[in-house]
Amino acid sequence: MKYQLLLAVMLLLSGCSAPPKEEVKKKETSSVSFVAVGDNLYHQCMLDEAKTSSGYDFTGYYKNIKKYIQADYSFVNQETILGGGAPSGYPLFSAPDSVAGDLQKVGFNVVNGATNHAYDQGASGILHSIQVFNKYPRMTYLGLYKNEEEKQNIKIVEKNGIKIAFVSFNQYVNGVTYQKKLPYMINFHESTMMENMKKARENADIVIVSCHWGIEYDYYPNTFQKNMAKQLADAGADVIIGTHPHTLQDVEYIQRADGKRTLVAYSLGNFVSGMLEESCQLEGMLSFDIEKKKIKNVVFTPLVNYYTLTGKRERHDFSVYRLKDYTNKLVEKHGFPNLTIPYMKEEVKQKVKNIKIDM
Repeated sequence: MKYQLLLAVMLLLSGCSAPPKEEVKKKETSSVSFVAVGDNLYHQCMLDEAKTSSGYDFTGYYKNIKKYIQADYSFVNQETILGGGAPSGYPLFSAPDSVAGDLQKVGFNVVNGATNHAYDQGASGILHSIQVFNKYPRMTYLGLYKNEEEKQNIKIVEKNGIKIAFVSFNQYVNGVTYQKKLPYMINFHESTMMENMKKARENADIVIVSCHWGIEYDYYPNTFQKNMAKQLADAGADVIIGTHPHTLQDVEYIQRADGKRTLVAYSLGNFVSGMLEESCQLEGMLSFDIEKKKIKNVVFTPLVNYYTLTGKRERHDFSVYRLKDYTNKLVEKHGFPNLTIPYMKEEVKQKVKNIKIDM
């Protein structure tokens, strides 16, 4: 009897209790993360230090920055061609084939090859570099083409339902007159430039443009860069990533003809390099999230190209640091006493406008 009474009470209480509230699921907006850095430039001293008993290993150069470049898409400008044959430094660069695999191991999957050094090993070097990167299907190799027909094909990737088009243009080629037309890349005077922008805009949600342009060692973008950035913006570029000057230049938004804004980094500077110029040590990383038809959460992270300097030219221990991780002890070992942490922070503040800075 007691058991029946207890059961009745339990049923009564359960009947009076409020039904559980239905969980309201928030509809999450699909997005893709993106990171971009500057020039990956291997000088002879860097080739020598990366040499192993079985070939080359460059991954150690990135140990201090690797975890910060992980994203759905990570862009780097591979300044030196993977030319085949014996690797070499300045002035006719040629990086070993293992660079492609090392970049993938580090986390990069979008690589620009259209640089002023692309022709350092001639046409065969360009074709060899294309062939090597084609062995890595998860990587997108930009700016170099086997023929005129391939130039017409826009590189488009898709993730989470978002289509991203990559377009690459190059202003200079060492050893080749500017006017000479090469089938292997697109310069800023070809009609192909705007044709590709039109196709990219029509077939993708977001258009990211790589521009190898400007004057080496200049601290600020020149008139050519400004004019071309405006033309590309009006043609529908959402983001412009500038390389070549080896220095950090302005990062800003500019207005597009359709009323939207284009994010422009006129030069992110170097990434890893053995360059001896003081102006070539401060550099940057640009990161943002991509949603359908827009970018958001834009952050600029200043970086420092690092090595230990002995005497005037001997360099070892190559690496990259975030400026926020850089120390006075590293400043001393680097050998550039004027590049103090406060000085570099002030430089960044002068050049990065209306964008969040992580330093």
